[in-house]
Amino acid sequence: METVGNFSDTSKSTFGKIAEIMGNIANRVYDSLSEMAFMTVEARVAIAQYLCNNTKDMDLFFSLPDEAKMVFVTNIMRKLSQC
Repeated sequence: METVGNFSDTSKSTFGKIAEIMGNIANRVYDSLSEMAFMTVEARVAIAQYLCNNTKDMDLFFSLPDEAKMVFVTNIMRKLSQC
């Protein structure tokens, strides 16, 4: 029974670390979008949600220079407005 308890404790710790990392990534996404003055809070939240749910696009977003990030975000906003 002790093994099950250890597994449970380890799992809780691991899932807690994963949740913390995910939260940090979401904060980094939102902080990066906050630097774009042309966006409303509503747009920032929508783009942050989109990027957090689409990790390939998030990877691309963070690899781009600032000027290209603005174009990328504008393209996502257009895509989301068509849905």
